[in-house]
Amino acid sequence: MIGRAAGVASLVAGFATLAIVLLISWDVTMRSFFDRPQLFVDEVASFLEVLVIFGGAAYTFRAGGHVRVDLITGLARPSARAWLRVATLTLGVAFLAVVIWVTTQSALTAYRYGRVSAVMLYPLWAPMLFIPAGLALMALTMLAALVWQVRTTLGARSARDEVTPPGDA
Repeated sequence: MIGRAAGVASLVAGFATLAIVLLISWDVTMRSFFDRPQLFVDEVASFLEVLVIFGGAAYTFRAGGHVRVDLITGLARPSARAWLRVATLTLGVAFLAVVIWVTTQSALTAYRYGRVSAVMLYPLWAPMLFIPAGLALMALTMLAALVWQVRTTLGARSARDEVTPPGDA
């Protein structure tokens, strides 16, 4: 279920990337050939960039596309790697919980005060919600990986190592 949600979010992020390319190309064409710049494109493209970044975060984690430093894990025993992964996933979920809370409060504040964008007066709370929504999906993905890792780490001694949940790429 989480994997499917991450896949859908990344697909939406992919379409947002396509929309950014098309909008900017259209703006450049209108500006260069017809002297009619499209003011809304800068703002909409910025909002879509936020969707691209945070919409694809959970899928990137599931696919193993995140940055990883193997300096320590390459030298450690498998059981030590397993516990290190438990620790880092726990820290990651805790960090994401704080960031989700703060960004949600920021979006709610923008909604309460009616904050709008500078040029086209779009309400800012809607694109601001992409951040906590994408991070919440990533936190759920990491939490699922943490549960699987804890089960493996506490399980049979021969199986203790870093693992990915079944169904991950």
